[in-house]
Amino acid sequence: MDVAPAPGELLSSWLHRLALANGVPARYFGRVLGLRGASWSTRLDRALPEHVLNFLVEQTRVPAEDIAGLALVPDPLARLRLRLLTVSQARQASGPQVTRLQYCPACLREDHAPYFRRGWTLATRVTCFRHGCQLRDICPTCGGGVAPSRQDRLVPQQICVWCGGDLRKATARAEHDVQQLERLLNDLLRLHVAGHRLPGKTSLPTLLGSACFTFGDELKSMAHLSIRDRLRLFRQLTDGPMPFHWQCENPGAALWARIARTAPTFPGLASSFSKRVILRNSAEQNTRPARPDLTDLLQAIGRLQSNRRSRQA
Repeated sequence: MDVAPAPGELLSSWLHRLALANGVPARYFGRVLGLRGASWSTRLDRALPEHVLNFLVEQTRVPAEDIAGLALVPDPLARLRLRLLTVSQARQASGPQVTRLQYCPACLREDHAPYFRRGWTLATRVTCFRHGCQLRDICPTCGGGVAPSRQDRLVPQQICVWCGGDLRKATARAEHDVQQLERLLNDLLRLHVAGHRLPGKTSLPTLLGSACFTFGDELKSMAHLSIRDRLRLFRQLTDGPMPFHWQCENPGAALWARIARTAPTFPGLASSFSKRVILRNSAEQNTRPARPDLTDLLQAIGRLQSNRRSRQA
């Protein structure tokens, strides 16, 4: 059965839905692709071999560029993608914590067929821009990690692989200051991807990803932190003083501090652009003949359509 990728969907998520639609539990679908290991799909997100891509194109009739676009390679934001746990880390973890896959419960509730987004793989994402709630990276029932690739039953992705619980239990709304900081980071990264880079050889994602924070006895970068620790970090960053022990010689720490200070007064990239357009249009109106604006044109089109329907009746 064919399954169309959803907008912004992560490759592994689409493969899990494809497996379910064709009557194969996600845990065993990797064998169909000639892959081994329980975390086969999460590895494909970060490294999609050509022979796997060609097989998927042949079997699903989805264009190669569409399938490749679901993966995270090539990835200008690689330093800020959440890291997968290694085998040794998974063995040491308390409970069934095997992946770092986060999600918005509200989005999964709204989906006709629940799916995971590519944007959720960024360590700088801690909330849902659509719903304003906190993201989650564990099952709300058992506390296990989110690991759809290990599912051995024919159930959709919102079902926990460990306890069978529903992952879609609501989370708390995020604080306004945290959302401001996150949106500023998102806008800066969008500019980076669009080609507006920082001067010098070190990229913005590399600088942000190189800064380390002390949690317990360990020094960790953003991409190695859980959603709980990243939310805690964002809250303390927005409080003012720098919260944890920093590697002071790392320029990434200074960049995080500057961004945190700027976030409360940042209006947002879209809002800033809109204001510039309005100001420019206002200046042009003083030097050019008056012309109908978009509202006038829409109203005129509406009147024409209304008159046409009246004549047809």
